[in-house]
Amino acid sequence: MISPATINPRYKAALALVILATVLVATAILTNRGDFTSAALVIAALACFLTGIFFVTLSASDPLDLRYLSLLPVQGSISMARICADLGAQGNAHLIPGGRDGRDHPMLLVPAAEYTGMPLLTEPFVAGQDMAGILVEPSCAPLLRLLRTEQHLAIPHDPAGLQNLIRELGVDVLEVAVRTSASVESGVITIDMEDYRLIDGCRAMVAESQKCCISSPCPVCSLFAAVCAESTGMVVRVERCTPDMKKPDVTAIFTVLNE
Repeated sequence: MISPATINPRYKAALALVILATVLVATAILTNRGDFTSAALVIAALACFLTGIFFVTLSASDPLDLRYLSLLPVQGSISMARICADLGAQGNAHLIPGGRDGRDHPMLLVPAAEYTGMPLLTEPFVAGQDMAGILVEPSCAPLLRLLRTEQHLAIPHDPAGLQNLIRELGVDVLEVAVRTSASVESGVITIDMEDYRLIDGCRAMVAESQKCCISSPCPVCSLFAAVCAESTGMVVRVERCTPDMKKPDVTAIFTVLNE
């Protein structure tokens, strides 16, 4: 069992203050001077004790430890990447915007080779003369549905609006990064997340294989890719999702395909 002191450092501060109060009172009693100095020690002890109680009663426990939280989606992405590789789907992940094949939500396609732009089938396993691959909902699907129903997410169709939306999602809504920026140039969308709070999960996926982030991106990167696909109305290919191994920064690069 993990104690609150392990989860929340404020409990450690409260414990230290209570111990200090005990030491001050013991000092006043043992010296038995009965003067102003002893009174000052008792008052200081009382202040430390009350401050410690204040920390305990008014400080809620911290949220989930980010070291654990960042690892929650890792194995699912790794397993999906392995399944795709075993079935011969070696291509990069492609985010298909809603409106294709009667679907009103984006889909993720991992093709066996290059995406040819041919019409997609509705089955999970796309197998035909012109197109083969695996077609599933992206890992961000529940998150995207929640954003649309609870936050009334509206996806703009202009580059400036898309850049603002990506910044708001990363910093204000999901709060996964201290700073998120996006640039759009010649059909290439580059997203930089600085001080990314879930960086441990990214590094764990890269340690398994860099292909994991490309063929089966995590919910955050797939959300950005899906938003880009919905904004442009075009298929978006995941080119790179790379965490910095020294700084808690992540760079994701997507290409908007001209079909």
